[in-house]
Amino acid sequence: MAVNYQVEKYGSGMRINVAAMPGWFPELSHVEMVQQVAAYGFRSFEALSAGKWTDKAEVKAACIDLGVVPGCISGSGSITGDGPVNLSFHRKFELDIRNAIQEAQALGTKCLCGTVGAAIERLSPERQADNLVLAGRRVAPMLEDAGITLNFEPLNIRTNHHGYFLVYTEQAADIIERIGSPNVKILYDVYHQQISEGNIIPNIKRFASTIGHYHIGDNPGRHEPGTGELNFRRIFQAIAETGYTGVVASEFSLSEGCTTDQVMRVLAEAATW
Repeated sequence: MAVNYQVEKYGSGMRINVAAMPGWFPELSHVEMVQQVAAYGFRSFEALSAGKWTDKAEVKAACIDLGVVPGCISGSGSITGDGPVNLSFHRKFELDIRNAIQEAQALGTKCLCGTVGAAIERLSPERQADNLVLAGRRVAPMLEDAGITLNFEPLNIRTNHHGYFLVYTEQAADIIERIGSPNVKILYDVYHQQISEGNIIPNIKRFASTIGHYHIGDNPGRHEPGTGELNFRRIFQAIAETGYTGVVASEFSLSEGCTTDQVMRVLAEAATW
């Protein structure tokens, strides 16, 4: 399958930089995917696994040529396993982040996603938060030198990720403020935070200074905007009103019957006002 340059340029009027998912273009190579995203008028894509792609140099060149920005790639940690909530993980955390910085530079992104690991029953929540602060401070200098931001992601534990430590925006913001680096922030996932605490727009505005990246998905179901209870046009407007100019990445599965062309149109309509 070749790149279709005759598609509607849905994304040309978007007011925020919403990222497409490479998985929506399964028959295209990574470089062709970048070309197809650009043909739709979109300016970014995100695949957390892209740091492991073997064609990062070619993808980076295509992105530079077409004005497309790669979103976050994976940095370090896990969801149900070990992570920087555990002091003994910190050496591995440092090595992981050092390697992820190199991968990010090869791809051309300035964004890493970090998961913090499962809560540890033998440690108090306060001690685990202290360990996250120590981990963030440990890697902050190398992130600042590279101009790359690590974003710790809170996840919901009601529906998807039972046992994960970092759940609430205020909890994450306190940790980020204590780390005290402009290159360690929150990855705010609208889907997860709707389940964990709701209050999406007020929290986006309240914690804007600590948020470095966004993921989106509707709730319930974690599908494209319009399939659940969230008003994404208002959410996107709220993000724009905070002055955020980075990538807002799609992280959801398509609902039954939804095509790639349809999801590109839906996202663009929500991000145009």
